[in-house]
Amino acid sequence: MSLTLQLFQQSEAERQALTNYTLTNDTFCAHPTAIIDLKPSYHSVLVYDASDIVGFFVLDNGEDVAIYTDQPNTILLRAYSIDTNQQGKGYAKQSLQLLPSFAKKHFSDIQTIVLAVNVRNIPAQKAYLKSGFTDTTRTVMGPRGEQHVYALHI
Repeated sequence: MSLTLQLFQQSEAERQALTNYTLTNDTFCAHPTAIIDLKPSYHSVLVYDASDIVGFFVLDNGEDVAIYTDQPNTILLRAYSIDTNQQGKGYAKQSLQLLPSFAKKHFSDIQTIVLAVNVRNIPAQKAYLKSGFTDTTRTVMGPRGEQHVYALHI
């Protein structure tokens, strides 16, 4: 496994690959094609294993960050998912390990990454906590219910 994180380049090949991205349970997360171009502050990131897209997330440095924290130099991780057909292979763990250095490389002033995870999404909570995120004990109401706010200081 040679996992890499890459900013979405808007290429037709990437767009086509994302139409083949499988997300059978969208209870907690939207499909990448539904959010990839939503806001100018969204920086879409593709998780690759060699030449295959196995995961997706957005780093958002827009005004929504203030919903989750009042700390400066913070970026919001949102819409994190691993392709349903690729789950259980360690991609989540490895991509979250690569996240801090990737965020620093592309957003040099960032000191903290925040995210919101649904209170009912126990597997995701465990993955984030194992990856170094901490529970801020703050909750917010999201479009899919109550969410815990987690933070990772980098």
